[in-house]
Amino acid sequence: MGRINLILDRLILFLVGLSLVALVTICFVQVVARYALNASFSWAEEISIVILLWAVWGGACLAVKSDSHLRVTMLEKKLRPKTRFIIRAALNVLVIFFLITIACTSKIVIGANENMTLMSLPIPVNVMYWSVPVGCFLLAYYCIRSMFSDWRDWKFPAERED
Repeated sequence: MGRINLILDRLILFLVGLSLVALVTICFVQVVARYALNASFSWAEEISIVILLWAVWGGACLAVKSDSHLRVTMLEKKLRPKTRFIIRAALNVLVIFFLITIACTSKIVIGANENMTLMSLPIPVNVMYWSVPVGCFLLAYYCIRSMFSDWRDWKFPAERED
């Protein structure tokens, strides 16, 4: 399982990095074209939005993996390890439930837009909307990994890897 996690982590990191390079390149070319050549690309904004949506889900997964996702830890630091583990596990279960609910209900939006394309390109608009269920399931997977990591750290504190 560790090898699969490593491959998935590296793949997501690579895709997020590639997405950000593509975003910067597209936006830079758009600005240069607009101000230097007095022309613009009609597809640049739509593609940037699609790329950004996918990159945000990947970035959120990496943030959960590195335990740097947004949260308030003021109370958590004052608790005993067992209590901290229980609270973090309960919060992760709630987050996983929330993510699965969003992923399942997003199929309504995907189904309603199955015949639509982006305005300036012949790309299905669902390329954008599929980022929600895929991102939710990936994020739920990373939350489960975080729960197992918390359990290992609480149960076996001397064997902590990082």
